[in-house]
Amino acid sequence: MATVGRLCPQMPWSGFRVFLGLWSAAFAVVLIRLIRFSFGSELDSYIPLIPCISVYLLYIKRHVRASDSPVVPWADSGLAVQRGIAVLLWAVSVALVILQVGVVSGPSTGGEAVRLLLPVTAYVTGIIGGVIFFFGTGTFMRAAFPLLFLYYIVPIPPSVTHLLRVALQQGSAETAYLLFKLTGTPVFREGLVFCLPDLTIQVAEECSGIHSSLVLYITSLVAGYVLLGKLWSRTLLVLVVIPLSLLRNGVRIVTISLLTIHVDPGVIHGPLHQRGGPIFFLLSLAVFAGIVWLLRWYEKKQAHASVAQGST
Repeated sequence: MATVGRLCPQMPWSGFRVFLGLWSAAFAVVLIRLIRFSFGSELDSYIPLIPCISVYLLYIKRHVRASDSPVVPWADSGLAVQRGIAVLLWAVSVALVILQVGVVSGPSTGGEAVRLLLPVTAYVTGIIGGVIFFFGTGTFMRAAFPLLFLYYIVPIPPSVTHLLRVALQQGSAETAYLLFKLTGTPVFREGLVFCLPDLTIQVAEECSGIHSSLVLYITSLVAGYVLLGKLWSRTLLVLVVIPLSLLRNGVRIVTISLLTIHVDPGVIHGPLHQRGGPIFFLLSLAVFAGIVWLLRWYEKKQAHASVAQGST
């Protein structure tokens, strides 16, 4: 339990442990449902890893000094204000639970993800309220990213998932069309359907690669926080995920299509098409690692230049 404790000495850990135990017990049914849901969902299978990542990030940042935390007007507010903020967050949590029971509950509200949306959000909000209540707003600011990262255990509603799939599907089709043109492959396109020599394909919603894109997005958040020091570089790393995901999907579509046309007609129905997603994900992850390295190199170069300029 030293992960956050060293961020600020003499913290009332005993009280927070009791609070966390009682708060988790109150949401025990919700947490059990969440675990079952994540184990049964391919898209949301990452959820159990989120608390582990948050704890790890708290651990590696346990020596952060108060002077290194963001400066905000209420960061050093008095005890009464801090307790008031905590109580407000707990009130929001209770309101979300009441809203869930009174409005959202029911068999036809969009599945388990929708039914878990508000109570899981309430659970995380209450934990943040507990951190502020027992440890203060200054500690919260120094541990803000790992704590707010916990919100990623909230399931994504099916309506949002569908919109993301469609956006990635359309973007992947545009990318694939551009790559077909660059390779000189004769192609006639009508929407999501591509007519190639001896082959007609359709970019289906399953080709969106939403699971790989979501994993890459979460990886970009963690990698930016751990490996990069500037807000602009962290933001750029997250934004890179979108074109990188589209490029990965486009390369996969073009590669499978060209292999089917020029090498083996059975490729379109073979394992590369059916189970080849991890291969192309690893390729995109290698490109992502190269981008992280470049951003780290540029940050170090800027830091050295600032030091050299300051010493002259």
